[in-house]
Amino acid sequence: MTRSLAARLAQEVDAARRIEIIQQELCPPEPQLLDTCVLQNLDWVDRRIELGGGSTTWDDGAVADLTKRYGAELANDLIDLGTLYKEFENRSGYPWLVSRAAHEEATLTVGTKGTRLVSALDFFRGHQDDWCDDSYPGIAKGLLFGGSRSRVSPLLLRRLGVTSMEEIHSAAGPLSFLTDRGDRIIAAEALVANVPVVLTTDRATFWKHRVELDAFGLAVMRPTELLKLYDPYWQALDHEFRRRRDRQR
Repeated sequence: MTRSLAARLAQEVDAARRIEIIQQELCPPEPQLLDTCVLQNLDWVDRRIELGGGSTTWDDGAVADLTKRYGAELANDLIDLGTLYKEFENRSGYPWLVSRAAHEEATLTVGTKGTRLVSALDFFRGHQDDWCDDSYPGIAKGLLFGGSRSRVSPLLLRRLGVTSMEEIHSAAGPLSFLTDRGDRIIAAEALVANVPVVLTTDRATFWKHRVELDAFGLAVMRPTELLKLYDPYWQALDHEFRRRRDRQR
C-alpha cells in the first residue's frame, strides 16, 4: 500500500467508505476465467492438500524438488496457485469462473484424472451458479455455458468484425493467432461474457499471446502475477479489520 493511500484511509472516518476505497484502489480484476491447464493444476494442488491432511507446507527441500521436476517458473505458479486457492477458501470465496469449452475438454480426459478434472470443474461451476447478480456487475456469466443459442451483443460482434459467436473463435476469425481451437473458444467465451482475465499456467498458449489478447481488452495472467496483486489488497483488508476490532475493545 502506498503512503498516499494509507493516509487517505487514515483520514476517512466512515468504515464502509474505507472498504470502498480499498476495493477501488487495490482489488485485482475479477472474476478470472480458468483455462483447462490451470484446472488440471488445481486438481494437483487439491490432491497435495489432501495428502497433507488439509494443508501443505513448502520448505526449501520441497521447493527444490518441485523446481527440479517442473522448472522454476511452473513451480512458482503451482505454489502460488495453492496459496490463492486456500486464501479464497478462507476469505470471501473463489472469484473463478469456468466455461463450456473447459468442461468439454475435461470430459475428453479419460480415467481417474478425467474424473477428478470434471469434479474440480463442477465444484467451481457450483460456486459461480451461487453468485447473486450483483456479485460482479457487467459479467454475463450465463454466456459461459449458454451454447449456440446464447444471444451475444450485436455491438460486441460488430466491434470484432463478425456476425456470430462461431465466427469469433473460427480458424479465420479475430482470434486466429491462437492455434488451438479450445483456446480460441475459451478466449471468445471470456470476451462475450465480459470477463477481464484468463488465468493460465500454460506459457505456450494464452501466455504466449497475451499482448494480442490485451488488445481485445482481455488480460492473461499467471498465478504468480495474480498473487502479487492480491497480497497488498488482502493486507489492506486485514489492517482494516484489525482496526475495527481494536476500536471495539
